[in-house]
Amino acid sequence: MNAPTAAWALPRLEQQFEFLNEGADIANRNFERLLSTQFDGCRDWMRAINASQEPARQLEQHLDQSLHLSCALFVAQVSALTDAMQLVERNWAEQQRALLVSLGTQPEAVNAPLKKAVCVSSCAFDSMSKATRQVANFASNRFAAAAVSAFQQARDKMAESS
Repeated sequence: MNAPTAAWALPRLEQQFEFLNEGADIANRNFERLLSTQFDGCRDWMRAINASQEPARQLEQHLDQSLHLSCALFVAQVSALTDAMQLVERNWAEQQRALLVSLGTQPEAVNAPLKKAVCVSSCAFDSMSKATRQVANFASNRFAAAAVSAFQQARDKMAESS
């Protein structure tokens, strides 16, 4: 029988630690970004509450700050997701490379169909990753701008009718 001559390549322990360290760095960076955004929002709210302004102006300022805070939080979350996706994509690519190298040592009967399957899965993964990145990019860039624009237009309409 033509049994495989080598075991499947497993990631080295150092590679696994690198992946975990990178993941922890990404999590820390994004956690700090979220905390900073939340702190800025709380600080702005406290300033607005403590300010001596007429109630209508104070309410308008609260709404402005709340909208900007929610947009900033949304963008921070999308950035965290994008960073995590990039880490997973790099790890996936490394695993595929290692698998292709280990397949090179296998007999041709095992090697050929598995290489084709890995190539097809790689193409599918790349396509889905690209689509996901485009959606995340669109969401983070367009959503924040659209929400702010809609609020400003509504405020302008209310000012015209007053």
